[in-house]
Amino acid sequence: MAADERSCSLESLLSEVTDPNNVCERWNSIQEFYQHVNTQENGPQVALRLLVYKIQSPQEREALQALTLLEACMNNCGKRFHSEATKFRFLNELIKVLSPKYLGTWSSAQVKQKVTEVLFSWTQWLKEEPKVQEAYHMLKKQGIVKSDPKLPDSVVMPPLSPRQEVSVFDDEDKEKLLSRLLKSGRHEDLETANRLIKSAVKEEQEKMERESRRIRTLQEVEKCTSQLRLLLNQRPTHTAQIKDLYERCDRLRPNLFRLASDTTDNDDDALAGILKWNDDLTEVMNLYRQNSRKQEEDPVPTPSTAGLYGGRSEEIKSYMDELVQLEDAVSAGVAPCGNEDYITHNASALAGMSRFDQPIIMSGFPKLHPLSSLANVTVPLDSIKPSGLKPITLFDRCGVRVSLHFTKEAPPSGPDVATIIISAVNTSALPVSDFLFLAAVPKVMQVKLQPATRNVLPPYRPLLPPAALSQILLLSNPLRRPVRVRFRLSLKVGEEKLQQEGEIDQFPEWSCWTKP
Repeated sequence: MAADERSCSLESLLSEVTDPNNVCERWNSIQEFYQHVNTQENGPQVALRLLVYKIQSPQEREALQALTLLEACMNNCGKRFHSEATKFRFLNELIKVLSPKYLGTWSSAQVKQKVTEVLFSWTQWLKEEPKVQEAYHMLKKQGIVKSDPKLPDSVVMPPLSPRQEVSVFDDEDKEKLLSRLLKSGRHEDLETANRLIKSAVKEEQEKMERESRRIRTLQEVEKCTSQLRLLLNQRPTHTAQIKDLYERCDRLRPNLFRLASDTTDNDDDALAGILKWNDDLTEVMNLYRQNSRKQEEDPVPTPSTAGLYGGRSEEIKSYMDELVQLEDAVSAGVAPCGNEDYITHNASALAGMSRFDQPIIMSGFPKLHPLSSLANVTVPLDSIKPSGLKPITLFDRCGVRVSLHFTKEAPPSGPDVATIIISAVNTSALPVSDFLFLAAVPKVMQVKLQPATRNVLPPYRPLLPPAALSQILLLSNPLRRPVRVRFRLSLKVGEEKLQQEGEIDQFPEWSCWTKP
């Protein structure tokens, strides 16, 4: 039980240090991490096992911060950590990041450069460790490392702690030390003085950056909190605007926790301000949840719901309402295509589409419009050739990225049809499920979605490529008008349900990606 608690503590600190959203290094958390390692009997083994997972992450920022933490541990954790880090078991994990046989093909150039610098620096100041020398020489022999990198001072020599409560020049002892080092004629002393000055400048920059980030975050919290409170008092039902504000407030809470943890002990006023806005944020979010529970107990029918189930269809519906209704019709488990009553029912529900857009034709679900050229067009995934056009990113949150990729040629059976690949990649430690993509286009176009290769993605594993799924979108544009697509994407990451909707109008020229 105690070992699990220690591992959990190190893992939470590691998550803080390697958070891709960090603006700068979290030196306070880095210091806590290596102090935990030093106080635990099996600290080096647990720490290195956790570090491997982050160093091999496909997210560049996460991997680079993990390597910075590794260097800090090497500089501050002593012989026990050195002996574990220089075993072949850990060295092989670093080599995998560089080797094209393992992770080298998709590791970023910056991460590979940093790993090379780390290994080379160890050969310089851990000359008594033969395994490090052997591993590095093997990389050079195989041509993976072409030449020795140029090392910054902070890699070869253990750096001074950047987290100091007092400026270097305000500390009398350190000021005397700096003066003595500058007067010395030795090259090593001048290098140490240079690092001391850089440390002081970096500390001041980090302090100013933290203050600026604190002010920006608190201003955004104040704005979102006041707007959400005002709308909740004015409107009895939750609109899309209210829901969006609630989600923004929910995303701001972790930022307040980070600000509180980064605030120094002697800055009581700043900490009091953070805690005050955290209380206000919690209060207005609780008010939203209470209203939600009341609406679930006593639901109020909305115009879109009434229209979907046989109400008036003459009223004009918004572009996104059509996607909502189509999603509801799909999830309701309605009758198959041959059921004329169902077709009539949906024609009434989607009557407003004639003014705006055509709905998607989903394979396996009822056709809501007369048969078109897309109904008989099917494109196998393995027959598609990607183009050189830059993909469009639709969604990039919580380690999940969804993008649109263009293809080289139009299908032989449809010269006015473009083929687009919707791809989703999971690089998070949680599984992804319930993937659903819906789309709508202007009246002069038509769109069809073929079934996705799957709708579940397993969590990312460091030794395997990230899990991915693909879905083919066929777009008919006989008049060759500028393309606009509105979409709704929903999925679950772990137990959290995420949703995003929007419009894409920055497509390339039609002739660039639909050559017959």
